[in-house]
Amino acid sequence: MKIVGIIVEYNPFHKGHLYHINKTREITKADYIIAIMSGHFTQRGTPALCDKWNRTKMALKGGVDLLIELPLCFSIRSAEYFAQSSLRLLDSLNIVDQVVFGSELGQIEILAKISSLMLSSNQYYEKRLKNYLKKGQAYPVARKNALLDIIKVKKLESISKKENIYKILGGSNNILGIEYLKAKQKYQLNIDLKTIKRIGQNYHSDNIEDKYISATSIRRAIYKNNLDKIKDKIPNYSYKILRDEIRKNKIPLIKDNLALIILAKLRHLDVNNLKKIHDVNPNLAQRIKAVAQKTGNYNQLISALNTRSYTKTRFQRILLNILFDLDQKTIEKHDKKGPSYLRILGVSLKAENLLSILSKEADLPLIYNPSQYLNDLSFKTKDLLKNSLSYDLYATDIFSLLYQDPSYRIAKMDYKNKVIKIN
Repeated sequence: MKIVGIIVEYNPFHKGHLYHINKTREITKADYIIAIMSGHFTQRGTPALCDKWNRTKMALKGGVDLLIELPLCFSIRSAEYFAQSSLRLLDSLNIVDQVVFGSELGQIEILAKISSLMLSSNQYYEKRLKNYLKKGQAYPVARKNALLDIIKVKKLESISKKENIYKILGGSNNILGIEYLKAKQKYQLNIDLKTIKRIGQNYHSDNIEDKYISATSIRRAIYKNNLDKIKDKIPNYSYKILRDEIRKNKIPLIKDNLALIILAKLRHLDVNNLKKIHDVNPNLAQRIKAVAQKTGNYNQLISALNTRSYTKTRFQRILLNILFDLDQKTIEKHDKKGPSYLRILGVSLKAENLLSILSKEADLPLIYNPSQYLNDLSFKTKDLLKNSLSYDLYATDIFSLLYQDPSYRIAKMDYKNKVIKIN
C-alpha cells in the first residue's frame, strides 16, 4: 500500500491544488494521499478565508484521503518552522514514505544543493545573515545575500549566478521546498522528497483572467464581491462551498474585528510583557506599543509597523504571537518536542481504514474531538499536548469573531464539529 504526504493550506482550494494532487498520484502511484493542513490562521500570519472544516471538504472532494491539522504554534511560523513541523508530523505517522511538494523551480536537485549548503555552512551563513540584517535588509533579501556569500566562498559554479539565486529564493514554494529538504537532513527523517513544477500564477498575482488563478486572486475576488466572475476558474465544489458561506453572511471575514482584538491586547500589555513574546525584541516592543496608541484598523496597524528590515508577513505573524500569548519559552518547548498529536479533520470513506492503521503505527495520539483531552482551555499546563491543543481551540474562538453575521460568533466550535467524511 503506497501512502504519500503533502503539506497544504488550501486558502482556498483551487485548480492548481487539484493539479498537485493528481500529479502526486500519477508520479508516485499513491493509493492514499494524506495532507497536513494549517487551521484557522495561516503561515503568512492572517486568518484563513473560511473555516478549516469547509477547507477540509474542498480537499476531500479534490482527492485528498485524510486531512490532519497542523497545530497553531507551528502553522503561523516562518517557512523554516512551518516546513520542519509539518514534515515531522508526517514522519510521526510511520506510514508515509514519500512527500511531494510544488515548487516554482520544479527541480529538486538544485533545491537540495542549496539546502545542503545552508546546513553544512550554518555558522558562516548565520553570521552573514545577521550582518545583512544589521544593515537593515529585510529577511528575504538578507537570506539571499548570505547564501550568495557561501556560494562565492565554496566556488560552486552551478548555482553561483546571482540572478539565479535571486529568482529561486524569490519563489515562496521554492523556499518551503528548501526548508523541507533541510528538515529531512536535520532530523534524519526516513521520507523521500519529490517536487513538481508549480503551474499558474505566482502567489501574489491577482489577475483573474488566467486559467490557473492563485489563492490570492480568489480571496481578492471574494472581498470585492466578484466570486461569480471566477466561477469557471475554480473547482465547482470550491465555488459552491464559498458561495454558501457568502450567502450565510459568514465571509468575507471582517479583518478590522481582528485588529480591534489585537489592539485591545496591545493596549493592555506593557513593554516588558511584549518583550517576552516570540520574535519581539526590546526595540520592536517599544515600537509596537507606541503604534497601538494611535491606530484603529488592521491596515493602519500593519502600515504603521512597516519597516524596511521587517516584511509585512513577519509583522502579521508577530501580531498573532502577541494575540495568542505565544512567548519565547513556550515556542522553544514545542519546537524541541515537535507536534504532540494528530488532529483528524476529515477522511474519505474509502480511506477510513487508515485511521485504524494510524492508531497502531503512529507515534502520536489521534484526536477526533478535543474532549478526549480538554474540557476547557489550559495554557498554563506543563502538558505540551494540552497546551498546544488549547491554542488551536482558542484560534477557532477568535476566528469565529471575524464572521459578518454575529449569530455565528459562538465559541467552542471544535467540540461541536465532527470529523468530515466524504465519498
